Amino acid sequence: MTPPGKKNNIIKNNIPGDSYFAEEKGIKILHLQGEPREMGYQHGYLMADKIDLMVNRTLLATAAYVAQQTGSDLEAAEEMLWTGQREAQRHLPAEFREEMEGIAEGAGAAGSDVTLEQILLWNTNYDQWCIYCHPHYWQCPGSGPGAGQGMDQGRGRGSDRGGGQSGPQVTPTPGGGCSSFCAWDEWAGGDGRLIFGKNEDNFNMPEQLNNRMMVVADPDDGFGHMFMTYPGMIGLDGGFNEEGLEMMTQLNSMQQESMAGCGIAIFTRLLLTHARTVEDATWIFREHPRCAGIAYHVAEARARKAAVVETSAAMVCVRRPMPGVSALWQTNHSNCYPGWMGYSGYNMVADQQPVNELRDISTAEKWQDSLKDPYNFFVQAPSRFERYGQLIHQHYGKITPENAVKILCDCYDPYTRATRPRDFPSWTNNILCTICALYPDFAYRAREPVGEFKAHIANMWSMVAYPESGDFWLAIKDFPAQYGGYEHFNLKELLGRLR
Repeated sequence: MTPPGKKNNIIKNNIPGDSYFAEEKGIKILHLQGEPREMGYQHGYLMADKIDLMVNRTLLATAAYVAQQTGSDLEAAEEMLWTGQREAQRHLPAEFREEMEGIAEGAGAAGSDVTLEQILLWNTNYDQWCIYCHPHYWQCPGSGPGAGQGMDQGRGRGSDRGGGQSGPQVTPTPGGGCSSFCAWDEWAGGDGRLIFGKNEDNFNMPEQLNNRMMVVADPDDGFGHMFMTYPGMIGLDGGFNEEGLEMMTQLNSMQQESMAGCGIAIFTRLLLTHARTVEDATWIFREHPRCAGIAYHVAEARARKAAVVETSAAMVCVRRPMPGVSALWQTNHSNCYPGWMGYSGYNMVADQQPVNELRDISTAEKWQDSLKDPYNFFVQAPSRFERYGQLIHQHYGKITPENAVKILCDCYDPYTRATRPRDFPSWTNNILCTICALYPDFAYRAREPVGEFKAHIANMWSMVAYPESGDFWLAIKDFPAQYGGYEHFNLKELLGRLR
């Protein structure tokens, strides 16, 4: 580990680069700079031992999750993951393929035996997690003999299974996902700067809690930016860039899904590297094939504009703020329903209805009533969407960083009108599901050396930011992360250390 202000000069095959990995204020930060392969090499070299843990421990846990979700054995689940990776690989933008190649090269130079194929698989981890939250809607075009590879060796294992279509009907484990909001002008208060807040919720799979990290990236071709991720992964759930563009990813399950497209890690980096405006971001989504259903919350701080771009393998739809409302929020269910909150366009809710098993969406009122079914195990915590609306109106004109933190830490469920106790998990996806999420433990069995383990969903990291000035406050030291407090950083200052 290199102290703050120091850098490691790495040169491999005429690929130079300045980087360093440090821990500041109890938060792990990886600083990268250069061309894609350079940044990947730096990443792999500095994080080699931790990348080994992700590949040889965490990926085994993902296979255990997929096996349980689909009613499959572990070997079949691993084959499903490899099939998905092979489909996604065909759609990788060249710059990110090069970055992943660099990660494998750098890790190898540092003594790791991790393969490029394993890095490619690890970078599809959360796209596949999103698909296997509801395993019955993935039609994998790459399934068939020879589609799978051994997770540990990267060698072919023929399989005639793919996409979880052959397994029994399985009730998914409860879990919300993620949420975000932004506000500006008189709604935010003060000088009216756009303020952005986000929670990323997911499982505490083996080795992940201790390896959560911030990445500060300064690409030669593109904008400097920050995002949160894990070692070996080139992106995850968004962040913001030096142009003041912020983005966030949220599970938004749809019936048209396939791994034959780009996922959340790729879109995170495409937008943060190349987008300056909401229009830039929307164009990127339309120009690239997409896999799992995801809602992307995008805002440009300088122009004080925001939108939620709901995507699936088939569609891209844009929801903007309601007239007269300088705020926008999103959780894990579609809100692109014609006539709802000022939206007009394609009905994405219709594509979500069978996945979330909503009873009736024939009218907006019946759709909203269907979302509130307390024993629906497929719908993803829609009570949080209603609670965000309440809190944003409650804090109208004074959404300061302090009040933004209060919003992200909120534990009140408007459906049951009860507050979730600090260490008491939600009962179902719709009982005591709160903005500060905490769900029950579930037991899994993975291949050795992981074996039996328990995992549950809670907040991995939480952030409040003023993207225009670069100031942000990050919680990442506990689980739920909010419990560990928020630390202040400034993106422009962090980028300045690399320049």
